[in-house]
Amino acid sequence: MGRFQEVERVFARHGLGPVSTVQPLAGGQLNVALRVGEYVLRYRETAFATGSLPREVAVLKRLNGRIRAPEVVASGVDDLLGEYIIQRWIPGQNLLQAWLDNPDVSVREWWIREWTEAVRALHEERFPRPGELVRGELREYPSWRNYVESRIRKRLDLLMRTPAADRALVLAAERYLRRQSGVLEDGPFCLIHRDLHFANVLVEGPHLAAILDFELAEVGPPDYELDAIFRFLRYPWLFAEAGKVAGVTPARFASVWIRLKRGYPELFVAPHLRERLCLYALDHDLSCLVQAYGGRWGDTGLEVTLRRIGEILQGRYGPDA
Repeated sequence: MGRFQEVERVFARHGLGPVSTVQPLAGGQLNVALRVGEYVLRYRETAFATGSLPREVAVLKRLNGRIRAPEVVASGVDDLLGEYIIQRWIPGQNLLQAWLDNPDVSVREWWIREWTEAVRALHEERFPRPGELVRGELREYPSWRNYVESRIRKRLDLLMRTPAADRALVLAAERYLRRQSGVLEDGPFCLIHRDLHFANVLVEGPHLAAILDFELAEVGPPDYELDAIFRFLRYPWLFAEAGKVAGVTPARFASVWIRLKRGYPELFVAPHLRERLCLYALDHDLSCLVQAYGGRWGDTGLEVTLRRIGEILQGRYGPDA
């Protein structure tokens, strides 16, 4: 059965009418995204499913419209497509490309202001402990340090059992964790999007139209949100669509960090912020390394990931202020 027939069958299951066109959308590396008339269908095949799309459905239900996001029309698990979510299509341009196309300072200021307001609104959703969101329900950990340490050590253990992995690098990462983990002081704890870079923000004219892709959401202290944001600002070309990376340099986004700090200063008050962001980045990049050794990103992806980890271990990562 071709993809069109698979989509048609799923839409019929939810009474969404006949399918006339199915248009692939650029974007996520993990999910397939399709524009289907007035809807967007995102799915992840069963072999790669992690429960992330059901998590997104639960998180958006919990937020109950307090964040501008595409409306969830239907979701489920399909024998062929795997886990899926159907949302209403929202017109707009992703903020990464819009920022590059429009140098108007006043328009950029509106974008940053509304993006910052969305981050604040997201963080108003508070929790007593940090942890994973499993189908929207919190799986608590006793402390933030315990949560981050356990994630990093799990990845280190997987890498030590990977024949191709550089064991010297793995051991260096373990020593780094032992030296730095004391900076991971607790809360307050709130809902963290975890992927709030500009490619996951839609704008329409001078206004924010929607925040996309809540599938990685977890619960942690507010500064955890800065992990993906800083990674985007340091390596923005990694978030651009294929074929559109020319000119996507950190210099083009140099003012974003300062503007965010001015609009949401509470996001930056955690002691030892630079060291905390390095540990968050190490967790992310070790996860990428596990996937790279599994063949997901190819030789180039492996090389880039190793370079990023090297920057962390050598003290060359993290904001200056």
